[in-house]
Amino acid sequence: MSKGLSIALLPLARRRMGGVKTVSSGALNRTIPQDEYVERCISYQREAERQHYSMPRVVDGLWRCEGLSTTLGKYRLPENTLADPRLPPAAWGITHVGYGAASTEFAHFDDAKLHEIARTCCHPDNQGFFYEGIGSIVRIYEPGIFKFMCGMLGLIPKGAPPGPDRDGFYTKFFTAFDDEQARLIVHGYGRLVGFSKISVYAAIGEAMQLPQHRVEACVQGIAFAFAMMNAEEMPRLLENSAIEYPDPVRRAFQTGLTYGMVFCDWFAPGFLAAWKPAGPLEEKLIGHARREAEINRQAGRIPAFALHEALP
Repeated sequence: MSKGLSIALLPLARRRMGGVKTVSSGALNRTIPQDEYVERCISYQREAERQHYSMPRVVDGLWRCEGLSTTLGKYRLPENTLADPRLPPAAWGITHVGYGAASTEFAHFDDAKLHEIARTCCHPDNQGFFYEGIGSIVRIYEPGIFKFMCGMLGLIPKGAPPGPDRDGFYTKFFTAFDDEQARLIVHGYGRLVGFSKISVYAAIGEAMQLPQHRVEACVQGIAFAFAMMNAEEMPRLLENSAIEYPDPVRRAFQTGLTYGMVFCDWFAPGFLAAWKPAGPLEEKLIGHARREAEINRQAGRIPAFALHEALP
């Protein structure tokens, strides 16, 4: 098997910790008035747009917005909402992801409460991103070394409730969600699999042990996280993304990387226009990402972790 996606352990560990710290740096350990929340979101997004030529800096802005939005989910005020028309559309996706994650802890995994929060506090066109955020917390709360580490880092509060029943890969939990919501939850779960494993190959190996109908969404989430964590090496990762796995898994992986580029361009317009691909596969995937981004611009919205046109 090709190891063209391998990342040395020290840089990988440094990037993983850097991601956690950046998300945490955006969070506030207090309630946040709606006006302040909107102002901070606008500031993070504009700073990323000014630096659209640098994927690591765009990702920093995304992570800070995500962390800030966890504040809204943890320390809730009646005035807090993601349906505020003052929020920049460029930040819709990532704000809902962070809010969905924190709301899951707040709701103690209660599906009825989560649906209610999505309906009453989210932008109606962006609820999918909220559901994706749920999956990240499902993964964080799984018993094991990763949960222990998250507790040590303060990502799990003391006295936090256990996660949902794991039997059959959360079969009971998923019954409360429709197919698209479940796909997004598994994608969010996959993002944290990507963060928690020692290599992308180990992460994909874990994903392939899931029930067959969950594998592709999990692999796509892994790839998205892999792109964000290793933004400074993205040209190499795109060029080596035709991994030697069954076609559905390879396609899901490339979809996650490609969508990551589209997501960055939505947050920081001009990002893809400034990108200069070097290799043939990188050029092909960037071309696809640019077409997707143009569709999004014309529609005025970005779909939640999905491409309009599937990769071959």
